[in-house]
Amino acid sequence: MKIAILSATALAGTLLSAPALALDTSSLKACGDGAGWPPYTFEKGGQVQGYDVDVLNAIFSDKGVGVSVAMPPWKRCVLQTKAGNYDIALSASFSEERDKDFILTDYYYTLQPSYIYSTNQHPNSLNISSVDDLNDLRMCGLLGYNYTGFGVDDSKVRKSAKSFEQLVQKTEAGRCDVFLARYEILAGFKVAKGTDYLAGGMQAEPIPGNSGDKFHMMISREHPESMEIKAAIDEGVKSMRESGKLQSILDGYIK
Repeated sequence: MKIAILSATALAGTLLSAPALALDTSSLKACGDGAGWPPYTFEKGGQVQGYDVDVLNAIFSDKGVGVSVAMPPWKRCVLQTKAGNYDIALSASFSEERDKDFILTDYYYTLQPSYIYSTNQHPNSLNISSVDDLNDLRMCGLLGYNYTGFGVDDSKVRKSAKSFEQLVQKTEAGRCDVFLARYEILAGFKVAKGTDYLAGGMQAEPIPGNSGDKFHMMISREHPESMEIKAAIDEGVKSMRESGKLQSILDGYIK
C-alpha cells in the first residue's frame, strides 16, 4: 500500500488555497526572547508588547483563539517550543536545523544585519569589505542565537553573552573586535526602553553584501494543528502585507 507524504511546504500550499481554516484549539502559547527584541517583543509595565504580539492578535482574535506571550531566555524558548511546551517561538531567522526541527512560517519582517565595534578600541575604524574580513576577527554574539543570516561563519561567533549590555562591555574591553546585531533591534531598544547601545563610541556598520535577514515564526511540530496554525499565520501575514497593515503596526512603534 502506498502512502502519500506531503512536505510541509506542499501541505501549507494546499491549506492556504482553501478557505480560512477554523482551529480546534482555543489558545496558543508563544515565546519571545527574554533579553528583549524591541520593537518586535519587549516588556513594559509588566506586559509583553510589540509588533509580534499585535500581529498574532490581529490574525487570531477573529478566530476565537487567545494568544499568550512569555519571554524566557531565548535558548529556553527554542528548546521548550521544540518540546511542545510553547506552541510558537517568535522572531526567528532561518537555518536548516530550525527548518528541520520546526514548522517555519513565511517571513513577516526583514532586518539589516550589522557589525558593531568600539571607536575607542579602533579609532581608525575597521577595514571590512567582505564577510571574510569579519570571519578573521573575534566576533561575538548572544547565547543561543543563530547568525547564519549574517553571512558569517556561525561557528566562529563567540556566543557567551546573555544580553546586549554584556556584548557592549566585552567589545569596549577589547575582548571582542566586533559584536553582531540587527541594527533595527538596537534602535528599537532606544525607542522602547530609552537604552542606547550605540552610545559611548560604539559604531554600527551594515554587513557587506547583505541585503537583509528575514524573520519567521517557528511552530512546534508537537502541536496537532501545526500546519493549520502555519496556514492561518501565512494567510494573515499575506493579507496584512498587501493591505499595508503590517507596515502600519511597525510604524506605530518606530515613528
